[in-house]
Amino acid sequence: MKPNYNDLGLSTIMGKELRSLVEKQLKEDLKNYGVQNEQLKFDWSESCIEGHDSEYLDGSIENFSGIAVYDEKDNQVADGWMEFINEPNFFIAYWDLATTWDNGKLLKEKDFGLPEHIWVRIPEEIRSRFKIGQ
Repeated sequence: MKPNYNDLGLSTIMGKELRSLVEKQLKEDLKNYGVQNEQLKFDWSESCIEGHDSEYLDGSIENFSGIAVYDEKDNQVADGWMEFINEPNFFIAYWDLATTWDNGKLLKEKDFGLPEHIWVRIPEEIRSRFKIGQ
């Protein structure tokens, strides 16, 4: 499948500042699933709204599904659903469901749920609202 970097799908509700932050955080999170490349590009063309939404920075955010990520040679390196936490003074986007590849070889499959590496980044004062794996 060829990437489509121009069609933003249903993610058009994110402003430029919010999209930039979300992509930066999702790229960083991919390192936890074996993707070390810094030259990643997002294909939002198949993004779909899944029901958890919030306002942040210059737009709205959802827990979008249908996100694909490609390297500089347009090889797909990941796809999945994102999730986010938007609390006063704290925002983070991360992969809720993700599959990663290296040259067509499966690296990892991450199932739904809050991963420990994200949970430990949540400030202590709000951490009790969240549970690892949920």
